[in-house]
Amino acid sequence: MQNQVKMKEFDHKIDWFYEGNVSKKLVEYLKNNNYTISKDNSDNIKAKGIDIICEKEGITELIEVKGFPSEFYVNGKNKGKIKRTKPKQQAKHWFSEVLLSCIYNYGNYKGKYKSIQLAIAFPKKDRYFELLKGVSDFFMDNKISIRIYFVDKNGKITIEKLNQ
Repeated sequence: MQNQVKMKEFDHKIDWFYEGNVSKKLVEYLKNNNYTISKDNSDNIKAKGIDIICEKEGITELIEVKGFPSEFYVNGKNKGKIKRTKPKQQAKHWFSEVLLSCIYNYGNYKGKYKSIQLAIAFPKKDRYFELLKGVSDFFMDNKISIRIYFVDKNGKITIEKLNQ
């Protein structure tokens, strides 16, 4: 009985690496750095479309955000139980999805804004650094610039470029 109560109380949204938490920290950072936010899906991560749209100095950033997978099922009848799929493997799929969405965003918005900066945001986890390292040569060789925001456990933001 005690195990069932714990499962009902399980809430992955309290994890620092949960997508909504990563997104909220990023939006806070952007506002503190004089960005104007025109779209923010931090409280509704299931919403379709770009997660964050912001602008500064005439450049519009289109930002896709991903969290890091929980080791537990986060909903359904198995909520709170350990997943069979390891977070490291699931993160690879999430990374692929966010990169594809980012590229689609360019095609969908290239005529709408004068100047676009594509961006992605992740929690600062080693797995995402491994995955980025695996694709960085392609972006460097082809001079494709995507800004990457990393949010650490304490909410500190670091910025990288995929083509550096």
